[in-house]
Amino acid sequence: MTTPPFTPPPVARHGVGTRLRRVAMAVALVFLAIAVARARERMLAEQKRLGERAQDNAATAARSLDAVALQAHILLESVTSLVDPSAAPERNDDVLQSVFRRVPTRFSNLYLVDTLGSNIGAGLLPAGGRGAINLWKRQYFQSALRSGAFTVGMPVKSMTIAGAPWVLPFILPMKDARSGRTIALAGASVVLDSLDAVRATRRLPTGSVLTVLDSTGDVVIRTLDADQWIGRQFPNYPARSGRVEPLGSDTIVPSDIDRIDRLFGTERMRVANWQVYVGIPVTEVFGPSRRQFTQDLLLGLIIAVGIVGIGYWLTERFVAPIASLTLDARAISDGDMTRRSLIATSDEVGTLAGAFNQMADAIVERNAQLADSQEQLRQVQKLEALGAFAGGIAHDFNNYLSSIMGHGELALEQLEANDPARLEVASVLTSAQRAADLTKQILIFSRRQVVTPAHLDVNATLRTMQRLLVRLLGESITLRSELAASLGSVYMDQGQLEQVLVNLAVNARDAMHHGGRLTIRTSRRVLPNGPFVCIEVEDSGSGIAAELQPRIFEPFFTTKDRAHGTGLGLSIAYSIVGNAGGTIAVDPACTTGARFIILLPEGEPVVAPALTGALDVPQGNAERILLVDDDPGVSLVAERLLRRGGYLVESASDASRALQQLEQASFDLLITDVVMPGMTGPQLAREAVSRHGAMRVLFISGYPDDDLLAYEIATSQAEFLPKPFSRDSLLRKVREMLDVRDG
Repeated sequence: MTTPPFTPPPVARHGVGTRLRRVAMAVALVFLAIAVARARERMLAEQKRLGERAQDNAATAARSLDAVALQAHILLESVTSLVDPSAAPERNDDVLQSVFRRVPTRFSNLYLVDTLGSNIGAGLLPAGGRGAINLWKRQYFQSALRSGAFTVGMPVKSMTIAGAPWVLPFILPMKDARSGRTIALAGASVVLDSLDAVRATRRLPTGSVLTVLDSTGDVVIRTLDADQWIGRQFPNYPARSGRVEPLGSDTIVPSDIDRIDRLFGTERMRVANWQVYVGIPVTEVFGPSRRQFTQDLLLGLIIAVGIVGIGYWLTERFVAPIASLTLDARAISDGDMTRRSLIATSDEVGTLAGAFNQMADAIVERNAQLADSQEQLRQVQKLEALGAFAGGIAHDFNNYLSSIMGHGELALEQLEANDPARLEVASVLTSAQRAADLTKQILIFSRRQVVTPAHLDVNATLRTMQRLLVRLLGESITLRSELAASLGSVYMDQGQLEQVLVNLAVNARDAMHHGGRLTIRTSRRVLPNGPFVCIEVEDSGSGIAAELQPRIFEPFFTTKDRAHGTGLGLSIAYSIVGNAGGTIAVDPACTTGARFIILLPEGEPVVAPALTGALDVPQGNAERILLVDDDPGVSLVAERLLRRGGYLVESASDASRALQQLEQASFDLLITDVVMPGMTGPQLAREAVSRHGAMRVLFISGYPDDDLLAYEIATSQAEFLPKPFSRDSLLRKVREMLDVRDG
């Protein structure tokens, strides 16, 4: 069935076709002009590039020849330290042959001659024997003898290599250590055809040539007609500078010797002061760019004609439909997202209209996705705000717990052993400790816990997390623990280990929508790089598709919907485990649910500290302590605990008062809260050190709301005692810091 032609709405059509044809003609002319300009620009740019390449070829050849000369110089200096001109030639033969076998293959011979040019040692001898070689008449020999310096000679025909190829000689005089006169000369040679510069030139287009001229204009190296030109004067060399034609980047196009125009690059050698020319025939260099110029012109002309033809064709078939489509596009751009094109023809315009409608649908979908992304961002911001709020609550709550626990311990000390009130006070302390554990778990979720690495008992950590994990998983999921009987310790922060396990438990819970089982196992594994503590977290949920497993630890990658995941849990776990020197991976062999395997380096088993009584707590020796805390309850109980412990204590409720007291007296230790109004604890400590020099500082807080301090605590550069603290932990920490100072 033939699709009926599109009938456009009644729009003004008079003159549209004529205007479109005129526009097509104008566009064709403009395009043709641009094509001509562009083709010429491309040709000139290509010719300039080729000119620069020719110069690069010459520079590369010159540096390559300099490198060979430098290698020869170094080699001959080594040879002069090994041979003995006064020894028998056969002995020098042995030495030179031994060296020759070890030198790069580019060198074709090593030899030693006396000051009369007679051979007294060689790596290779000619078929006629030693007497067949005498360098007395060689120009480079005489030059080296006169100058007493390393010399690069004019190439000569080899007398030791079959076929007598051209070789480039190098010679270095040996001088007597006392008199300084030349007693012998060590030489080496390289076959010209083996030089990298010669090989590179032979790989250039046919007709390319490498020419090297010495300072007098004699040809030293020429890759074309070498037998005819090496050692001869280059034609018209003195007048050359007046005849060359500059082109590109220091390149020239001369016609010399064989009357072939070549694009030349030139560079001067540093070692021998020779001029290097590398030339490529102009027909080979510029031919492609000129042919490309012609092709570009033809293509531009064809396209221009095509533009005119298309303009006439569009006038008859597409003007009205496109005008209608334009109106639809304007309506959508004005905000009418319900507008769609009504064009239903089977030709290209119909296809374009269908694509236009798909684009409009895609815009609507993208807008919906953008709204979802913005909602997800708001959720992340809410979580961040909630974390900050939780940290603040934990800080205040830890202050209250510090006061409760401190006063409880003080009350317990004053009660007789058989006093019935001891049981009630002990119960208060137990409840306070449980509340402290709950606060610590809040900090885990807010990711504001203090990072203090220590040797941890993994099994003990898992047992303390039992209640938290059960509440996280809910009633429909069973938690099962299979803990190994004996494990070594792992060195990491306990809060970070708990955060890793919490993140894995939350992921497992979200994968078991209708309930299931979460199993946590511990074991010891011995791998080639040492023993490890292994923690396996396995769930009976929906599992992870094999194609997704390589990406699960990427930040923000998640398989959950936008309302239930940010894609940060596993990436955070991966970072924490990696920082502890371990690895975390999903087990691909697990086909029911998912199994994560954590390997952490094993240390010595954690030994439980021995129980100590009140008398075992280290006492002070009347050291002076300045205590700074804005919470009166914490300040009062800490001051009383420290005074009972044998210390002289002064208190300050803020940093400004503390600085005034530091001006009036000296203190052995500064104990300061971290989070305080105005100047914080870390700021106070830095100001005190800058004013009064180095001093011991102990930070106390529910969490250190200071990035620099958190880093210093993690790297053991700052001392920290978390709230709530007990009498024993406070006095032991203070005594430890003061003893370190005294030692």
